[in-house]
Amino acid sequence: MDRVALRSGSLRERLRGPWRVTVAEGSMLPGVAPGDWLLVDPTIRRWPRRGTLVLFREPETGELAIKRVAGLGGDRIPFADGFLVLAADEAWLESDASPEVAGAAGHGPPVDSHRYGPVPVELLVGRPWFRYGPPRRIGRLAGPAGSRDARRISSPDVEPPG
Repeated sequence: MDRVALRSGSLRERLRGPWRVTVAEGSMLPGVAPGDWLLVDPTIRRWPRRGTLVLFREPETGELAIKRVAGLGGDRIPFADGFLVLAADEAWLESDASPEVAGAAGHGPPVDSHRYGPVPVELLVGRPWFRYGPPRRIGRLAGPAGSRDARRISSPDVEPPG
């Protein structure tokens, strides 16, 4: 999990402009690190494209977390000993950090859709887009270094290999 804490005031204030969050855990290392301060666009109402970072409420706990969209409605996701087809209003969210990277940073293994399954769109809160601190890390948040989605996700009309 990559828990975050809102750094904004009232609900009215949050709806007026970008939210501010502080990252507390390391499941999105190296791109998003514990201690990063992020601006979040709360105005999106549907899942962004694959590879985009999203802020959402975890299905199991309701806590805010950041993950990367790895699959959208209609995608076939390798899951258990088969495949899972996502509904139109669901997304598959994944951590960037491997269990080894997160563990080396002092955090447990990343928790993402591999644990809690598809995430409904109503749990989407916003899209983190800019890091405003700490000073040495200021800048726009980059997309994934490689497209790991292409290896894991298949469209519903394509049979998986094997």
